[in-house]
Amino acid sequence: MADKKTLDLILEELTGIAERTSEEDLSRLADRILDADRTYVAGMGRSGLMARAFAMRLMHLGLPVFVVGETTTPSIEEGDLLLCCSRYGRSGSLLHYGEKAHAAGAAVAVITMDPETPLVDIADEVLLVPVKGERETRQPLGTLFEQILLLTLDALAAVLMEKREVTEREMARLHTNLE
Repeated sequence: MADKKTLDLILEELTGIAERTSEEDLSRLADRILDADRTYVAGMGRSGLMARAFAMRLMHLGLPVFVVGETTTPSIEEGDLLLCCSRYGRSGSLLHYGEKAHAAGAAVAVITMDPETPLVDIADEVLLVPVKGERETRQPLGTLFEQILLLTLDALAAVLMEKREVTEREMARLHTNLE
């Protein structure tokens, strides 16, 4: 293993996790997003950055999406979906968001690596990214989860493209033109 490049080792880690991630759960989460009136995405730290990147893809797909905490984000309502991205699912802020969403009649979906977390307990839909129990990684802190989260969210966008029969060309129309 000492002969392998660091990038090769990281790609092996990600491939192993991707192989154990449920395609059925991914498809079910895509259906939840399509059934929602609007999707709200939330996450803390780097997981939040990955969630924001996914919000951009939902916008490119023509789906109504908001990022929790932005000044232009409206109140969540019945028929909406809150998607929380959290490595451990223990963030007090995300738990609070989930409780508020339920109180408003919205559904809550969670993408996490830990099936035994308070956030999973309040979720209507869970997509487990099986990083937990992964062998030692050469990467710092939560990097492995954040990387596979981004890949999982990109895969979710691809599933949504297919289900909605949206082409990349159609998505490009919604790409920013203020660059």
